[in-house]
Amino acid sequence: MKRLFFAAVLAVFAAAATPAHAAALIGPSLQQQLDGGLGPYEVIITFEDGASRPSLAGLVGSVVQLEQLPMAGAVVTRLQLEMIAELPGVRSIYLNERLEYSNFTSGEITGGHTVHDDLGVRGAGVTIAVLDSGVDATHQDLSMGSKTIENVKIIGDLDLLGGMTAFLEGQPNTDTSSGHGTHVAGTVAGSGAASSTDSRRPYYHDGIAPDATLVGLGAGEAIAILHALLGFDYAIANQDRLGIDIITNSWGGGDGAALDPNNPINVASYEAYRRGMVVLFAASNSGPDDDTLNQYAIAPWVINVAAGTPAKALADFSSRGVAGDPIKHPDITAPGSGIVSTRALLTPLPALEPVIDPDYPEYAVHYAGMSGTSMATPFVAGAAALLLSANPELSPDQIEDLLVATADPMPGYAFHQIGAGYINVRAAVEAAQVTSGARAAFLAGDVAHAASGTWETVADSDGRLVFSGNWRTVSAASATDGAYREFKGRSGGAVYAKFTGPSLKFQYPTDRKGGTAAVYVDGVYRDTISFYSAAREFGAVFALGGLADGVHTVELRAIQGGVYFDGMLVDGALYPVNVSFVEESEVFTGTLGPSVENLQIVRHTIEVGADATAIRAVLSWTGLLDADLYLLDPDGNQVASGATLANPETLAFSVQKPGTYTFEVTGYVTLYADYTLEATVTRAIIE
Repeated sequence: MKRLFFAAVLAVFAAAATPAHAAALIGPSLQQQLDGGLGPYEVIITFEDGASRPSLAGLVGSVVQLEQLPMAGAVVTRLQLEMIAELPGVRSIYLNERLEYSNFTSGEITGGHTVHDDLGVRGAGVTIAVLDSGVDATHQDLSMGSKTIENVKIIGDLDLLGGMTAFLEGQPNTDTSSGHGTHVAGTVAGSGAASSTDSRRPYYHDGIAPDATLVGLGAGEAIAILHALLGFDYAIANQDRLGIDIITNSWGGGDGAALDPNNPINVASYEAYRRGMVVLFAASNSGPDDDTLNQYAIAPWVINVAAGTPAKALADFSSRGVAGDPIKHPDITAPGSGIVSTRALLTPLPALEPVIDPDYPEYAVHYAGMSGTSMATPFVAGAAALLLSANPELSPDQIEDLLVATADPMPGYAFHQIGAGYINVRAAVEAAQVTSGARAAFLAGDVAHAASGTWETVADSDGRLVFSGNWRTVSAASATDGAYREFKGRSGGAVYAKFTGPSLKFQYPTDRKGGTAAVYVDGVYRDTISFYSAAREFGAVFALGGLADGVHTVELRAIQGGVYFDGMLVDGALYPVNVSFVEESEVFTGTLGPSVENLQIVRHTIEVGADATAIRAVLSWTGLLDADLYLLDPDGNQVASGATLANPETLAFSVQKPGTYTFEVTGYVTLYADYTLEATVTRAIIE
């Protein structure tokens, strides 16, 4: 999907073209009211997309059209509702329900308030980046300098003066036309200052991590891939300066799509993860159907958040995954129905659900309600901040594991719908306090997830490995494949491997006879491994990360004492050490004529043999054009894409099968433009 829009009342949506129009989905609460009367009803109408929204003029008398989001609020009779539901381009109609569920309720039902009150853990020392429409830091709960330590307006325009990007720092308010990001920020870490004198509980509407600090990354209400990438780029560049620990993302697109590790958003989120940031994405709001998850939320290295109700049920709108699929599932469910949080004044989204509290009429100015996985995601981001505050040495992997392990069961739902269950903040924080942190090992490369999506597991018996010296095979039930290699000679012991990918892990046992070995990558010494422990243990790991693109050789060279090898994990592919790689390129040229969005498509095919390891392509052009590049495998599945606003567009793909691959050059908005596509296939040749 080329343009990604922030969602609000129902979080993140991706427009889906259908061959024939079907009547719009009617929300369950609205359906219940329809069964008992003729109206009128206050409703929220969601369209398939902003460009194709039908006109409601003449159908209804009272309507509020949102400018950026594909939504409208209206007062309709039953007859009018039935007519609107049949209009092409109308996706769903939900009741404009009054909200009672707030950040207070979220803190109560998840144990968050007991964490604040009993354990004294409130998120101090942790900073969360909110990549969203922006943050209104003039709000008391999000005050600039003390709560929001940096507020950035992201500017990105590739058509202006040949391309321009800028980060406008120190902005008091970057959320001037949406209100979505301000609401998200308050859910994460709002101080509750505007509700400090509430008799029910002081700071009644505070966020789940009220002592944490915020960095606002304002991409605007109509976020494009470029703006999201700029946000990640800024967060990574300023991670140390601003102390950014967490990035929360309540946006997305491509619901139901397969994981594409080469998608630039996934590349960016992995880089943030690898550098030690906890990255979260909203699951999306395309439920209750299966296979509707946000394509960026299914990346294994991010926390994928579904939305729940006050009764700890799954919200109907929350997207579902696929039963049995290893990655298409939420990781956890959190409060996301009718969340009351900070309101950015003079913006359209909070105006849909102002807080009407007779005892505190001023709350209508300071707070508003919204629903969606957009609201559930920052709650989990704030919970992650509490865990880090309780134990700063936790790694991103440990934080996700602790949240998952302590979640409450949700009977009646399948794993692919809810993940581990409903978040239990108290249980997660208590577990974090007694967990030995592994952040140092994580930053050294011992990460749970591979940038390619899966690790290639290499057993010690793999024929692509080369052993020199006196190695013997030792049977052991605790070894990864029932056996491991042991070297106890005086000299000459080494293991050699050739691989592609940014990281690898050695696996090995340790014991009291263990010695040391040196690790060399591409002939350069990297580190020394100790195989000593007081008792025999299995599962030790030595990790190397952040390697450059291309082919690498690695050597484990014995120094002294017992040296052990129980296999490897490679984030890429392993090859025989006697393999060499050759690159063969083919150039295609063409012209894209006048088009509107995604209607001008030119296809080029290449033949890929069984010895091919990778496909790389670069698309460049001249003229007024915004083009995307897609790669389809021999079965017609889209397996890689270059779909940004950049010129040139690039993509890369690790070949899984031989056959005919197809490039699709897609004109997004064109007049006449000439393009050049250079496709390069890398082949592995055994010498």
